[in-house]
Amino acid sequence: MARSLQVATAEELVDLGPVDDGASGYRYRYTVAPDGETPVLAETRGDDSTHAFGVEVALAIGSGELDRSYAVAHGAGLWFSPVEVIASEAGRRAVLAPHASMHPGSRLATPITPECLGCHTDEPPPRAFPLNLRPASESWEPRGISCAACHGRVEEHVAWQEAELEGGASSGDDPVLSFRELGRFEELSVCAACHLQGDARLVLNEQELGPPPPGGDLLEQRALFVAATPTEEVGFVSQVERLVLSSCFRESEMTCTTCHDPHRSLSDAEERNRTRAACTSCHPGDGSGGLLRVTSARPSASPCSRDTAGGVETHAEQLQRRIGEDCVSCHMPLGGVFDVAELQIHDHFIRRDGTDALGPRRPDELRFAESPTGDWRRFTWPGEEPPAHVDDPGLWMMAYAGQEHFERALELVDRPPGPAAAGLAMYHHVRASLLESLGREAEARRAYERALELDPELAESAINLGLLLGRLGEERTGVELLDRVVERHPAAWGALRNRAVLRHGMGDGPGAVRDLEAAFRALPDATVAVALAKHFAAARETERAAQWRRVARELDPLIPLPGPPGGP
Repeated sequence: MARSLQVATAEELVDLGPVDDGASGYRYRYTVAPDGETPVLAETRGDDSTHAFGVEVALAIGSGELDRSYAVAHGAGLWFSPVEVIASEAGRRAVLAPHASMHPGSRLATPITPECLGCHTDEPPPRAFPLNLRPASESWEPRGISCAACHGRVEEHVAWQEAELEGGASSGDDPVLSFRELGRFEELSVCAACHLQGDARLVLNEQELGPPPPGGDLLEQRALFVAATPTEEVGFVSQVERLVLSSCFRESEMTCTTCHDPHRSLSDAEERNRTRAACTSCHPGDGSGGLLRVTSARPSASPCSRDTAGGVETHAEQLQRRIGEDCVSCHMPLGGVFDVAELQIHDHFIRRDGTDALGPRRPDELRFAESPTGDWRRFTWPGEEPPAHVDDPGLWMMAYAGQEHFERALELVDRPPGPAAAGLAMYHHVRASLLESLGREAEARRAYERALELDPELAESAINLGLLLGRLGEERTGVELLDRVVERHPAAWGALRNRAVLRHGMGDGPGAVRDLEAAFRALPDATVAVALAKHFAAARETERAAQWRRVARELDPLIPLPGPPGGP
């Protein structure tokens, strides 16, 4: 876990081969900058010798034992690289990242936000805007997961221990979290904070970055939405969601640490063997190939026996036949995941019947959600009272909108929210954007204003409201609002673009150009370059128009370009 977030190095990347992005024609290769140290993602396209685009690789995300993603720096922001690295017995190789596999040609379209990094570090970058703004090196140093992620308050623990060792009087109990004092679901919450992804997840404390502090019930602090009907396919971080479906879990006091020692890696052969043998702590052999504490519908056969041509094959005989395999191989079979290409994990839905007869399962298609149609239920702990906000229409609306199930979200836009959603500035922001899509602009304005009352620093609402005010005939008020956003966040490329639109509508051409050029410096984007080319072409500034056309084509070789003044 300590390696789950690091500064990327050229050494781990430069020996990997190129990766083709399907029909889009793009090809990627990790290489090194002229300084001989900085890793670079280089992009070319087909036989187009004029297109060569490169961005710095800033962060390595994930330990690399199975796969590793990368964050690249483009403009002032951090973005998911379209290429990740898979590790297997055959070695390490570069492959398309999930978003690039699902959407060929998407390139640098997915921002890296604190939410993305939250399960890879317990020291996320400071809150900023845009959310994927690259942190200054002097303000944040990337690191993986430390003891604090699970035990909390470790700095206070160190001070407490130092006082003890020096013979001084330490006040109170050791502040580090003791798992012995946690209830079952509080303990599970520590693991579920990162190993229960679901199809949608909402943070109910908008001041938190990353997982909540350990020690409480995760479901009081997160609204988690999972497929209403579990499928046979599993997600990469679905371990807790699948585990609670198991009879082993429901009929015992089982937690993740029943089988796993979180302080040891499964890459360690001894720990791997111990974990894979954990079933026998509850199901010791009965001497005949069966398992104690498990009943069978057929008295003549053990629960782990199979019919063969020669009669019933016992569990012991199976193990003799299947040398090197164990309980996990059958009852938690290995299979592909639906959200990361070419990766396999063990399904944590423990089944009584062996399910590996056909070999590792593969997902039907690569996708991010178990239920692509948004047929969800709220995740709850089995046998426990659900959270008070489990049916909050506002939270459901936010979840649907966040996963682009807009029709379902719009059905809830006029439903009064519950207390949990009503207190979230982001609920009012999401509702405002939905109201805009319905053409209900006056209501949208009030919703944006309510969001800013709850959180005056919610730049997303100010940016949208500024443009909306322009459409309502209040361009100057909109510009003033966006002025304040840019003053606080000079790299807010969305605010700069919207202010450019308002200034253009007010007849302030030079002001609009300055904003577009500032937006381009913050985030080099082909559409902004095209807008500038059009402006200068209309102004008969031929050389500047041609310059911006070249820039646009360098960034995106497929973007339609405006012709020269007087052209067709």
